[in-house]
Amino acid sequence: MQTLALLAVDKDRLAPFFSRVPELFHSYHHSIEQDSLGYEELLYKIRRPYSNHMLDMVDEWMGLEKREINGEQEIMLRLFLLAIRYPDTLLFESLDDVLTSDLRRLSAYLHFTSHTYTIWDDDTRKGLAKLGFEIPDTKKADPFIYGAYVGTIELLKDLAPFTCFLEHDVPRQRLFQAALAAYGRE
Repeated sequence: MQTLALLAVDKDRLAPFFSRVPELFHSYHHSIEQDSLGYEELLYKIRRPYSNHMLDMVDEWMGLEKREINGEQEIMLRLFLLAIRYPDTLLFESLDDVLTSDLRRLSAYLHFTSHTYTIWDDDTRKGLAKLGFEIPDTKKADPFIYGAYVGTIELLKDLAPFTCFLEHDVPRQRLFQAALAAYGRE
């Protein structure tokens, strides 16, 4: 089903969204609940070698409770973050159930460590659905569902006119994810 949606993109359906990307991004990214200054500072604070403190900063920005993982899982998570390469998501299969139980958290770690992966968000999924791309809901880090999510946002970036790419300190994935989330909230 997702493949068909990607092959049969309705560009006329995308045009109203593309014309509003800068406005939608601004309304979402600069909202109080998104803490845009905290986000932009965090982009520069997360760097190799990744530490627990850095991942704690991501959790804090996301408003997530403290991670409940043991030492072995912690090492597995850090190795995963070092090994994964965009746009691959199949490496999720190498993680245990505790680490894959929260896709939102794992996608945030991937976003802040690589700046290329997109943060998983229900509003973003709703925005994609309004454009004709149905991504199933999941809490678990499923490599195929998250891969479809990442790939669809990448496709939208590729189809977008240059007017969508405003000058900003955020990665383009965040720009489109934020615009899609605002679009999904409408």
